[in-house]
Amino acid sequence: MVYDARLRATMPGTLDPRVVIVDIDRPSLAALGPWPWPRDQLARLVNTLFEQQGAAVLGFDVVFPQPDPQAGGDTQLANALRDRPVVLGYFFSNEPTARTTGVLPAPVLGTNVLQGRPVRITRWDSVESNISELAQAVPRAGAFNALPDKDGMVRSLPLLAEYQGRAYESLALAVVRRALGSPPVEPGFASGLMLTRRFSGLESLRLQHDGHTLVIPVDERVAALVPYRGRGGPEGGSFRYVPAIEVLSGRLPAGQLQGRIVLLGTTAPELKDLRLTPVGAHYPGVETHANLITGILDGNLPVKPDYALGYELVVLCASGLLLAFALPRMRLWSGGLLGAAVLVGVIGLNSWLYLRQGLVLPLAGTALMVVLTTAFGLASARFFGRPFESPSDWPAGLSLATLRATYGVDQIATEQDRQRQPDVVWQEIDRLRLATGGAPIVVYTPLGPNSELPAGLRDELRLWQQALRAWRAQDWDACDVHLLNLQRQNAKKVLYRLYAERVASRRQLPLNPAWDGATSIESIHALQPRTGPAGDTMPNSQ
Repeated sequence: MVYDARLRATMPGTLDPRVVIVDIDRPSLAALGPWPWPRDQLARLVNTLFEQQGAAVLGFDVVFPQPDPQAGGDTQLANALRDRPVVLGYFFSNEPTARTTGVLPAPVLGTNVLQGRPVRITRWDSVESNISELAQAVPRAGAFNALPDKDGMVRSLPLLAEYQGRAYESLALAVVRRALGSPPVEPGFASGLMLTRRFSGLESLRLQHDGHTLVIPVDERVAALVPYRGRGGPEGGSFRYVPAIEVLSGRLPAGQLQGRIVLLGTTAPELKDLRLTPVGAHYPGVETHANLITGILDGNLPVKPDYALGYELVVLCASGLLLAFALPRMRLWSGGLLGAAVLVGVIGLNSWLYLRQGLVLPLAGTALMVVLTTAFGLASARFFGRPFESPSDWPAGLSLATLRATYGVDQIATEQDRQRQPDVVWQEIDRLRLATGGAPIVVYTPLGPNSELPAGLRDELRLWQQALRAWRAQDWDACDVHLLNLQRQNAKKVLYRLYAERVASRRQLPLNPAWDGATSIESIHALQPRTGPAGDTMPNSQ
């Protein structure tokens, strides 16, 4: 889905004048009769395309597996095709009931050229090719098979097909080679000492032309992704469609196709050459070959490289580790912004590699991981709180576990933690003096998200704040009253029983003018926690 959406978003949608499609459309079928047409009529069409229109190359997206019922028709078509830049079409099949008919062209690659590497060319069991008389007149032909994905979409076309141990070229590759003067096909292997015998290393097919090397990138099936230009069909605007009846009737002015690559195909639904593609549900099969031809000529074919999985693992791990390390240390909004920034970065890098380098690399898995990791991290902070660390000047001998046991809370936080998460409601539990004469450190425990805190807990928090003010004012009577009411509301809370015992201890002492309500670390060390009813931790009185 991501690949298809990106493909549709980046289609140029412009007309490529180099390739023209002569369309066996419904008006042509209505005027000339049902397909297949008589071969003498096709001979007239071929002669017109070359003699009057000046076509540079003619490719057939149709096959002629049976002789013409009319005597002499095959000979007329063969004579029209002979010694002209023509590429016939044929197709392979793996259907159990399919029969092999017709004559194949010469294979484009020998087994010795592949150097014994395990190249995974798509293998076929049978073939339907052209009759001998036409195949002898035109030695060049290409297979017009597609490679639909599991969902039926045609996203790629094979450039090579294997039949009985030999490699044959596709229609698009054959047309391009014929347009370039028939250069031989050379395999392009990956270089490197780390290649194993199980890895073929075939990265591309190469054509030498006018001192330049045309590199055609291929995937592990020796196929190429189709660089669709637009929605397809005569109204799609990617290629010019000329009805076959206009050529045969002379309505097309002479020279209109001068120097063009011409493909003879069909858009008529009854001829069943419409395909399901990412850019249209009824896409003409002949236009898929036209797109691939222009993509090869431009050197602009997207490719999924063999290191795509490694790229995905590296990006996934890097972004995942960044989020896992940073999110626990950030506020809710800043954490959300970080997740969004990582997502934009992952998509931006992937899009740049696609647009600038033509690399089709995985994106959906990493993007989903970033979204889920960010959502889970923010939800954890909202509903379960975040892990807190000890301040840098915290005494080495006093652990957070000791503090949690002393105050009967699950988490201990500092003022810095509280400021980082303003959307959380905090309960101040004490002020700890780490050294004699030093400023106390305020410690808190989180109660939950501000938007979801129950009204009863808010009332309890307000009563607790009144108890703390009375405690620091040495108003033991008022503090006792508040603590008594708090214990009635929450009898199991260790914190309230701890302060009730502290008040009882302070009553035995005279009032201290320098009193600020802080608790010394030594007094925390002196406490020996014990377990009370229902598993609550209860400290001894000080």
